[in-house]
Amino acid sequence: MKDVDETFVIGVAGIGGYAGAMTDLVLELEEKLVPPVRLAAVCDPAVEQHAERVAELRGRGVQVFDAFEKLLQVDAIEGVWLPLPIDLHRPFMEQALAAGKAVLCEKPAAGTVDEVDGMIAARDRAGLPAIIGFQDVYDATTLPLKRRLLAGEFGPIRRVSLYGCWPRAQSYFARATWAGRMKRQENWVLDSPVQNAMSHYLNIALFLLGADEASAATPVSVEAELYRAAPIENYDTVSARVTLEEGPYLLVLLTHACAENHPPVLRIEGERGSITWTMQGIEVQSPSGREQIKRDGQMRPRMVQRFVRLARGLPDPETAVATLEVARQHTVVVNGISEATPVRTISPAHIKPAVSNDSEVHAVAGIEAAFAHCAANYQMLHESGRFPFTQAAGRRDLRHYHHFAGPHPDNALHTPMPTRENAPPLRSDVR
Repeated sequence: MKDVDETFVIGVAGIGGYAGAMTDLVLELEEKLVPPVRLAAVCDPAVEQHAERVAELRGRGVQVFDAFEKLLQVDAIEGVWLPLPIDLHRPFMEQALAAGKAVLCEKPAAGTVDEVDGMIAARDRAGLPAIIGFQDVYDATTLPLKRRLLAGEFGPIRRVSLYGCWPRAQSYFARATWAGRMKRQENWVLDSPVQNAMSHYLNIALFLLGADEASAATPVSVEAELYRAAPIENYDTVSARVTLEEGPYLLVLLTHACAENHPPVLRIEGERGSITWTMQGIEVQSPSGREQIKRDGQMRPRMVQRFVRLARGLPDPETAVATLEVARQHTVVVNGISEATPVRTISPAHIKPAVSNDSEVHAVAGIEAAFAHCAANYQMLHESGRFPFTQAAGRRDLRHYHHFAGPHPDNALHTPMPTRENAPPLRSDVR
């Protein structure tokens, strides 16, 4: 085992977009972590499109390659970060593990539970860490809060709601070859609010409700209704109720088809208290009174720190880990939602155009108030009676779930918006 003070060497798959931001983070953290880290190499098949960035990185001593295989040949690299499109997660993780590198892979783990199980098998064969970038799991507030839940401070948990409205315009769905799609290049991606932009919040809900410090809650069944307001292939609005083996049910209400931004709110209600979790902070109501817990915004640095220490076999008892097993439960829910019910197109009569980032949003008029009402009353959207276009939820049993059979067979054919179909096969598209 290497000494705790010896520098941990990292490679990043990608140069532009989201990968560029992660590359900057590693460079920023190089002397701040214990052990320290060093960015040794990056790769991208479209190196020529990033001439200025490539020159900058090479000037800082970072090697730049046009293929992932070449990066993996750098013996000094101990771990790789994979901020890649969803359908590339499994093949790149398996390739890295086979080359003897630990892996930090961006969220979500993969498009299907079948792929996640394959990733788990590859990790076990290699005997190396492979974790997922569900950043909220690594936050300093997460493990202490989960320990309080496990200790029974709030009594038995009865019901949980997750509600969020994030406007996403046509430019968002046109930014990448997988955005708003069910598949990319014949591979499942199931891009949606629960799979991508707001996947962190579904995952943290499942993690906090897990039966022990290391586990996420186990889904038993899901009821779902799915809608699209934007001209995309998959859904941009979801209302779902997930029944968990651990006891409570989780109500999920997430949409991109909105004019107003309402950041996700997770509420956990127990017999003796409650937790209201947001991106900025956490409000706790318990028998001892009301408490406000601030979040320090250091999730990503803590995530890198946890990855490095895990790869080195160093303890870090105060930081949780988004293991592949944790991420798998999220994927089970995402897959189950798609199997449970078809995606229904919302009539233009209920859509009020709005603008976000100088691009048009297909917003459902009144969706923000409807979701707030549903979250407060623990109702699914169709149960609220707020919209005439809603239909009863479909249901999928999730016990012993090991195979994604494909989206509900009643999905109507739909022509997606134009996207950058000619993008190269490996891109770190903005997530």
